[in-house]
Amino acid sequence: MDWFDDSMPWKKAVTDRKQPPRQLTLGEAFDDRSRHRLFFGLWPDADATESLTKLIVQLRRDRSMLGKPVNPDRFHLTLHHLGDFIDQIPPDLLPTARAAAATVQVKPFEVVFDRIGGTKGPLLLRPSSGSAALTHFQKTLCDALIKAGLRRSVQRAFSPHVTLSYDFSDVSEMTIEPIGWTVQEFILVESLIGKHRHLRKGRWPLQSYLDATQAEVDGTLD
Repeated sequence: MDWFDDSMPWKKAVTDRKQPPRQLTLGEAFDDRSRHRLFFGLWPDADATESLTKLIVQLRRDRSMLGKPVNPDRFHLTLHHLGDFIDQIPPDLLPTARAAAATVQVKPFEVVFDRIGGTKGPLLLRPSSGSAALTHFQKTLCDALIKAGLRRSVQRAFSPHVTLSYDFSDVSEMTIEPIGWTVQEFILVESLIGKHRHLRKGRWPLQSYLDATQAEVDGTLD
């Protein structure tokens, strides 16, 4: 008889038995690097994402981008970075951030980016103009977060950009054909640092106070 025959009942019982949790190595147990990042951001629509992808192809062809490009599904503009955390996001931070975001009332607006380079570090796509509507929206969200008690988690300084590559770049500044989209919503995301993954933790469509009030009257607000 073959004692290693898979048909033997005892063999199935052994193989089906749950394995104990893997013990952390000494290095893992004392690894204090942050693994979770929480931030509010804007994501480009499909047309803008396609334009950004084509731009990267052109930059790589011209050798203006030598580093690894950001995956198209991770193109975004950070509005507020709420912190980096080792084990998990603090339990009270998510509901507080969500409650603050729900109070923001701003109409949809346009964003346009038309220059790259000119900085040493990640390759960034930035706007030439002041982007008044974007700056106003970012400040409105900032004020809401501070009012909710998250003053220590936000910074008023704001330099809008979309990162095209996180690798070092010192390419000279150049203008490009403008790439933009209509901002219709903002999103709260948990980034798994080092794993190139974004987990959506909340989403809020843009609407003015009057629009929100009318939606409540009409019974169309979720």
